[in-house]
Amino acid sequence: MHQTLQRDPLLFNPDYHELIGLIYDGTTNRDGFLPFLNRFIEIFQGHSGTFAIYDIQSNLLAGCWVVNIPEEALAFYAEHVAHQDLLVQTALTKRKQKGPRFVASNLDIENVREVGEGSLAYKWLRSYGAAEAAGAVAYLSGSYLNFFCIQRASNQPDFTRNELAVFDLFLPHINRALEIYIKMSDLNVSSIPERSALDRMQQGILICDSAFKVAFKNHKADEIIANNPSLHVSPEGLLSCRDKSFSHELVLGISAAVNNAAGTEASSDKVLCYRQGKQNLTIIISPLSAESSDSDQSSPRGGAMISLYDWANRPQIRPEVLQRFFGLSRSESTVSALLLSGQSPADIAAELNRSRETVKSHLQSIYRKTNTNRQGELVALLAASVGLA
Repeated sequence: MHQTLQRDPLLFNPDYHELIGLIYDGTTNRDGFLPFLNRFIEIFQGHSGTFAIYDIQSNLLAGCWVVNIPEEALAFYAEHVAHQDLLVQTALTKRKQKGPRFVASNLDIENVREVGEGSLAYKWLRSYGAAEAAGAVAYLSGSYLNFFCIQRASNQPDFTRNELAVFDLFLPHINRALEIYIKMSDLNVSSIPERSALDRMQQGILICDSAFKVAFKNHKADEIIANNPSLHVSPEGLLSCRDKSFSHELVLGISAAVNNAAGTEASSDKVLCYRQGKQNLTIIISPLSAESSDSDQSSPRGGAMISLYDWANRPQIRPEVLQRFFGLSRSESTVSALLLSGQSPADIAAELNRSRETVKSHLQSIYRKTNTNRQGELVALLAASVGLA
């Protein structure tokens, strides 16, 4: 009996039993794997944790479920660390040599103290209070990589080989649950009953599921992506932009929406403007709320809805048209027309030689007159009202 206890501690530790249950609960829980991630951090004295999704073909971060990592730290990671994360690279190498297993920065990265202290990865960790990290390849299919990682603060113990051996015992369960989750996410979003209505819309619509994969594109989205070569959807369904800087913004927006849909944050839209050469896009990323656990399992489980507005081939909107439609002042209609042309509030302030506060004041008045609350709603309403959507 003693030997069995040593070989399989998952069978005898109640905390580990709970974690196994949370792993499989994540396949149907509207919060996904966040409850498991939170509890794993608590049981194993962690500071923070992530399930990060990478497109290893393009070497880009594609999305992230996070616990206790602020948005500005995630933005720094996406821009400066993700494409050269030594911990991820070490875990991939170990996986090829010995199969999936955990690696730790203090144990598996050579000369980590000498090299690490001045690295961008350590700057990133310190920026939100972490010091070391341990992680493993949780799921890999084609270029779709899901990397599970736990971080510790400087006042917490270093990772040990014995701990990593315990972490390794969870990996088969995490891998199996993620495989189920991803397959269910694909099924749920692809079977949306309203997909025929979405196909008829004159704005591009992408639905990104809670595994960060594009599971639905309407016909207009296909057309817009074909006309804007900077946008790309990989064979595994990961959305990116060939402009690395804008791709980071896209990742942050989609990650926030997916986490918001799981109920971890207040719901909000993210409005991005992309202009390069003849390409002129407004991209609105909105949380797609998960259904309750007792609802029809064929319905969407949560994720992000991405609306695409391509202004490059649209007629210029005259401010007086918007002024007449919505009873706007001349200044408000000018701001609205510029917003519809794909410009951001900062761009509008610069073009009109007005302060950002003045443009913000105009926007608040426009929201009130159009009965909208957010920039994404306003753009959608204005475009629909003048026949652009």
